[in-house]
Amino acid sequence: MKKLLHILVISVLMLSLTVPLNTMAAENSVWIQKKGKEEWHYTDGLETDLTAKIQGEILYIQGKGAIPNYDREHLGNRPWHNKLIRSLVIADTVTSIGTEAFSNMNELYRVTMSAGTFIESPTAFSGIAKDCTFEFTGTNIKSRNIGNVPYNSLDSIVAFMQHNNGTFYYRVANYYMVDWIQNSVLPKIDKLSPSDVHSKYSNPEYPIIDFKSNLEFISPKPDSSMHGHITSKQQGTTALEIFSIVLEDAIYVTAYNMSISSFDGMITQTDTPLTYQMTIPVSLQYPGRQFSLIQLGDGVVNILVDEDQNDATLTFTTDYPSTVYALIYRDFNPYSNNVGIEFVP
Repeated sequence: MKKLLHILVISVLMLSLTVPLNTMAAENSVWIQKKGKEEWHYTDGLETDLTAKIQGEILYIQGKGAIPNYDREHLGNRPWHNKLIRSLVIADTVTSIGTEAFSNMNELYRVTMSAGTFIESPTAFSGIAKDCTFEFTGTNIKSRNIGNVPYNSLDSIVAFMQHNNGTFYYRVANYYMVDWIQNSVLPKIDKLSPSDVHSKYSNPEYPIIDFKSNLEFISPKPDSSMHGHITSKQQGTTALEIFSIVLEDAIYVTAYNMSISSFDGMITQTDTPLTYQMTIPVSLQYPGRQFSLIQLGDGVVNILVDEDQNDATLTFTTDYPSTVYALIYRDFNPYSNNVGIEFVP
């Protein structure tokens, strides 16, 4: 039987989450030029105080805070709009890069920025040179959770890499950073390499976890050509906001894209619910741990509970298989005298 703990209509929710992300600061981001110089100053009157300088064909962004968002109608508000810029250097103290901040800079071939800086949207660098090299410096990853969902600067960078996989070149501090990225997503990121091949430093607050999983049919296949595919994929902030709303007291692990296909192409919905089984990543397996899936798709959010008793697998039933899922869990303490769910400290 299909087990659903929550069903939420999300069309209005999706709209309410996406509009602020795309429009914030688009019209009010006024940069003041320093007289006689290719230098501009911007502040939001709160935590952001930035300076943009152009020296030759290099653009420097210095100061602290967030580079603002822009929409397509206000790109001309950027001091670097229509300037010949081949290299961009962003200070480590810049916390985030907004929507369309450096879009349409088709001569931009090199970007240097900190691994602790958030990329708010893949559109931040849309339309730049296809062979651009991104140098993400350091291992000082910054956290900025979305509700109860863990989220950090490297997550945002990975989402950007996924969106542009195969287009740009990426360099990160060392092999620890390479491994962290490659173990968090599938398919792997192309054109990714370490700047320092000898450094063995790792950030203990962000351990490397292999999120690889396999997907199998439990129900008989209505079509013998049907097959399943599952990949770990960093989701955008809108999906993470929705996960956070329905997460309650569970622990968020990661997100997966699942798809069911046949000779006729991808199958978004089956005539009747079918049962599937995914493997739990080895590093997450724990006796009595109760896993569930948050399923996004078809205008609703479903929570699918595990239908088996195996700590290494999660069995679920759905008639809308090809969509996005978040893997979550609760820990049950078998030594507790209380009946029910209890978190193990």
